[in-house]
Amino acid sequence: MKSKLFVMAAALLAARSLLSEGLSARFKDWPKSPEAYYLTAEERGQWKSVKSDADAEAFVKAYYARRAPELPQTLQERIGVADKYFSEAKVKGSETLRGKVIILFGPPSRLENSAGDASMGRAGTVDRGEVTSGVADPHSNIGPGVAGLSRSVQDPIFSILYDEKAAPRAIGRAFRVDLKMKAGGKQEAVKPEELEEKFEAVAKASIVRKDS
Repeated sequence: MKSKLFVMAAALLAARSLLSEGLSARFKDWPKSPEAYYLTAEERGQWKSVKSDADAEAFVKAYYARRAPELPQTLQERIGVADKYFSEAKVKGSETLRGKVIILFGPPSRLENSAGDASMGRAGTVDRGEVTSGVADPHSNIGPGVAGLSRSVQDPIFSILYDEKAAPRAIGRAFRVDLKMKAGGKQEAVKPEELEEKFEAVAKASIVRKDS
């Protein structure tokens, strides 16, 4: 009898230990959140070893410590802009692919819609003067600003263009991001590998203190 009680007690303690080491809802999906868009591929690999909230708190603290102190404010501003102009139904704009583009790359020089219908408050394009708010940029391209964006056409290609001046320093040249607009507020990159390479370049360039 005592032996059975001992086994049961040991099992209960083991179960409690496993529960205490698991990630809470606060951190479980953190790597997928807009706050974590600046994670490099290496950092995402390191996250796999995070097993507890204490580990996660230390990881997030180090994530910000490696980067410029202005990053939290930058993220807050850009997330707010993406949520305001890119949200559809229950899908937050900051959690969409075009929201990620704006959050990581900053305000573009121009926006286009291939269908040429009233996708941005008018047909055709919107230039950088209408999508920039003039906030300072410690990562070379900070600023909330994308105004009047909404989709009212079928199956458009939504293009986000950066001229040489607007492009993040980590990329250093003019480029464009073409996104296939899908139902439910989802998007797919026309050239996903190229876009991921640019995301990684900007994420790496955001690290200013590698020894943190």
